[in-house]
Amino acid sequence: MQQNNQKPATSPRKKILVETWGCQMNVADSEKMLGMLQDQNYETTQSPEEADLVLLNTCHIREKAKHKVVSRLGRLREIQKKNKNMKIAVAGCVAQAEGKKLLKQTGNIDILVGPGKIDDLPKLIEENQKTGAQQLSIGFKKAKDHEEETKDTKSKVNPSLAGKNTVSRYVNIAQGCDNFCTFCVVPFTRGREISLHPSKIIDDVTQQVESGAREVTLLGQNVNSYGHDLIRSNKLELTNDGPFVNLLRDVAAIDGLQRLRFTTSNPHDFTLSLAKLFRDERKLGKYIHLPVQSGSDVVLERMKRKVTVAEYYERINWLQKASPEIAISTDLIVGFPGETEEQFEETVELVKNIRYSFFYAFKYSTRKGTAAARFLDQIPEEIKSRRLAKLMAVQDKITIELNKNEIGNVREVLFQYESSKEPGIYYGRTEQFRLVRVKSNHNLVGELRMVEINDANKTALVGSLL
Repeated sequence: MQQNNQKPATSPRKKILVETWGCQMNVADSEKMLGMLQDQNYETTQSPEEADLVLLNTCHIREKAKHKVVSRLGRLREIQKKNKNMKIAVAGCVAQAEGKKLLKQTGNIDILVGPGKIDDLPKLIEENQKTGAQQLSIGFKKAKDHEEETKDTKSKVNPSLAGKNTVSRYVNIAQGCDNFCTFCVVPFTRGREISLHPSKIIDDVTQQVESGAREVTLLGQNVNSYGHDLIRSNKLELTNDGPFVNLLRDVAAIDGLQRLRFTTSNPHDFTLSLAKLFRDERKLGKYIHLPVQSGSDVVLERMKRKVTVAEYYERINWLQKASPEIAISTDLIVGFPGETEEQFEETVELVKNIRYSFFYAFKYSTRKGTAAARFLDQIPEEIKSRRLAKLMAVQDKITIELNKNEIGNVREVLFQYESSKEPGIYYGRTEQFRLVRVKSNHNLVGELRMVEINDANKTALVGSLL
């Protein structure tokens, strides 16, 4: 009897193109969705012409976000004329805020899923493939959903799907926000704040480290208020330092993790215990992102930021006392409704006094559904543009001065990737989160090395290995 040695036929792998817009939480969500699609035989591609599935993970923070999505869908429609197998999925905050309108308006969305429902994506794809009908899943997670997630096995991590930087990874620790700042759409697109249980977070970080990560950034709309919902529901015990500080200590204790960062912090929840942790826990490094939004108490009150300028300075002083070399970045909005020239100049003065390492500054843009969108004293666009240009010029000068001051220093650098355009050029970050460029014949990716800083510009430091 002749033996059949032929291997069973395997179905060809399907190709997925993922485009991620917006914040780090969207980056983490995209990676989570890619991890889930491993079981559906997907591999990544950078070409829409060969993609079986194009996934647009969208952001709704800035004005005209929906227009950006519609424009991209229009370009993809042209490609679909040649690639008739292409399916399109829209995820993220635009999907949540504008989903049903998008489905009617565009006509070429097959799957639409909000950020609170991304766990439904594999099921939605399967149903679309079976029926050909559009699939929609929007809404927000409830606390019980997070409890079930905690009982699951560890999240899947596939470095081959994660992009070029597998050294520094993101882990979501909370979803949503309870603050309702008058300019912000997040509570309407990501829902109320719900924290993941610490055990789930520890599992996720551990797997990231086992998959090659050396640095992990914990993400939440307001990480400082992490765990208070778990305390209210008796899932955690209240301690003197608070649940977030306890979580940071537990994560920092994971073997193999070399650096730990977090974002974003709301100053009104920032505690002295958290500031002191920068002194006591070396893995936290010497950098924090602490958004202030404005240097005017009047504007901060209209924004409902729940913090005064004096209280913000107090938190900065806590940090600088705990870690004298700490680098600080922030978010700023110019041209908020009713902002006078004097109030704008207060923001300029705050930037000069604190001397941020860098900042993210934006012209105010109205977001449908937010309180500030209904304010009558909107600022003309040309005034917002002028103010932003002035603020950027002030910060550029400070950034260059701070970077030039690094020349001659020796810094510990965690190298994250090699330049795709210049082989042998490696990029990493110091404890202060400053970007460093080094030339080496040796592969530095993932290594923690001492580097002498030889030169600097606004964008990066230039160094040599010791």
